[in-house]
Amino acid sequence: MLRILSIGKETYQSNAELCLAARAFGAAGVVLSSRKDPKLVKYMKLTNSKWGGCFEVEFESNYMKALDKESSYKKVYLTRYGVPLPEVISTLRTYRNLLLIVTDKEAFSPAYMHADFSVSITAQPHSSASAIAVFLHEFYSGRELAMHFENARYKVVPSEQGVHVEKVDRGKPKR
Repeated sequence: MLRILSIGKETYQSNAELCLAARAFGAAGVVLSSRKDPKLVKYMKLTNSKWGGCFEVEFESNYMKALDKESSYKKVYLTRYGVPLPEVISTLRTYRNLLLIVTDKEAFSPAYMHADFSVSITAQPHSSASAIAVFLHEFYSGRELAMHFENARYKVVPSEQGVHVEKVDRGKPKR
C-alpha cells in the first residue's frame, strides 16, 4: 500500500492539489500534518463518490506521531537532494508498504532522519504534488494511467476535442 505524509502544507488549495494527484496516480491515502479541514475531507469524499475509489484523508497535527504510527511502512522522503529516482525505483518496488513523505521546506532534517530512503525526483525546485505524481508514475511503470476505480459513477470518454463524461451504468439487476 502506498500512502503519503505531507508535512507543513497549510492551505486548502495546496492540500487539495496534493490529494488529487496522489489519488489519481494510485496512492491509497494521505496524512496531512495540519489542522483538520472538513471542507477538504468533504471534497475528497465527493471525488471518491463521483469518480470511484476509496482514497482516505487523515489529519495528524504531530507528524512524529504519524511517522511512528506507520511503523510497518518503508519511509521515502521525496526531495531534490536525495538519490536519483531511477537509481532506487527497482528497490522501492520490492516493498509492500511505502510512506511517501513530502514537506514544505527544501531540506527538513526530521524527514531525513526518519526516512529509510531520500529520493530525488529532480534536482530542480518542484511541488509536492508533482513529486508524488512523478514517483507514482515511475513506481507503477505507467500502469496507473489505465487504472480502474471501483464504484465510479462517472467516467471520462477520451476525445480529441471537447469534454465528454458519461454516467456509468452499473448494470442494475433485472427483475
